[in-house]
Amino acid sequence: MENTIPLSQKLYLLGIHPEKGGLTYRSYTAMDYIIMGSLLMELYRDKKIRFEAKRIVVLTTKADTELHRFILEKMNKYRSPRKISYWINKFNSSMRYIRGEVQSGLIEKRLIRVLSKRFLFFRWRKPELVNKQALIRLKTEIERQIFYGTTNEDELIFLSFLEPGGFLFRMFPDKHKRKQAKLKLKEMMVENRVSSAVADAISAAQAVAASVAVSAAVSSSAS
Repeated sequence: MENTIPLSQKLYLLGIHPEKGGLTYRSYTAMDYIIMGSLLMELYRDKKIRFEAKRIVVLTTKADTELHRFILEKMNKYRSPRKISYWINKFNSSMRYIRGEVQSGLIEKRLIRVLSKRFLFFRWRKPELVNKQALIRLKTEIERQIFYGTTNEDELIFLSFLEPGGFLFRMFPDKHKRKQAKLKLKEMMVENRVSSAVADAISAAQAVAASVAVSAAVSSSAS
């Protein structure tokens, strides 16, 4: 089943706390940027865009999903290609809709449900797992890919989002095993280089997500 889940939905699913629901703290701070970066990778793999000198060139606005069409049409309004990092930040103002579409895809697959919450004047939507076995299988597959290695570009792309997305801390609560996982990931990325264009796109998403995570950590410690 996990192979049929788009990259953006896999990453969102991985960020949900299996018992309490909601996104885990480390995933929450960078999730929007991880989602946006992964959506760009989906469009690239579907040949809807190409990466050229760290910029995005729209090849077509036709797409199979409403979310992909929304992103393509927004980017296509600009005459000249913009940087990957520009678009990852630019879509931040549309993240409520984008995140909702990613959630809807997981709801349709019966993997999560989203509950409406309210406290005083505050309202929010809280995702909860419906199919915990799907998450367990996904985590098992990730662990296998990390410790046994992979040369599949789609899998390498997915693995590249784990650390900046804050997923490794929950996947590997043991500090020693987490350190081993980080080293394995680093070695894997060096030994099995994805195309330079893909590497540029991943780096841009990682940089933005990491910057947001660091800023959130600093703000938290200062308060």
